Amino acid sequence: MTTPKVLVVEDDPSVRGLLDTLLQAEGYDVVTASDGLAGLVKVASTRPSLVLLDLMMPDLGGIRVLEELREDPELAGTPVIVVTGKIDAVPGMRDVLGEDNVFVKPFAVAELLARVDAVTGGPGGQGGSS
Repeated sequence: MTTPKVLVVEDDPSVRGLLDTLLQAEGYDVVTASDGLAGLVKVASTRPSLVLLDLMMPDLGGIRVLEELREDPELAGTPVIVVTGKIDAVPGMRDVLGEDNVFVKPFAVAELLARVDAVTGGPGGQGGSS
């Protein structure tokens, strides 16, 4: 069994670092990107089990990253959980990704980790819903 790889795409270094630390402590293999363009490159090169995606980033925002992923047949099935402070985008993202896959900052750590476990199958690699 391989450890699920989670890609964190977040421009805020403190949030990116927090997510990286939390996920590694849970046993995940974590890759990070500080902007949307780097995130797209890393999705293609690392093929993560899950992308944790911020929406408000300079240059290429999270909504555009999600659109690019969905348009690429090889990446379209990559599960995405949005973690955002952009309140007005939450209803639309929930329509696209599902109620359980959108978290508003500040988020409840235990709830986010539980959702990551559910999507990936957990650090033990038990399958998940991807």
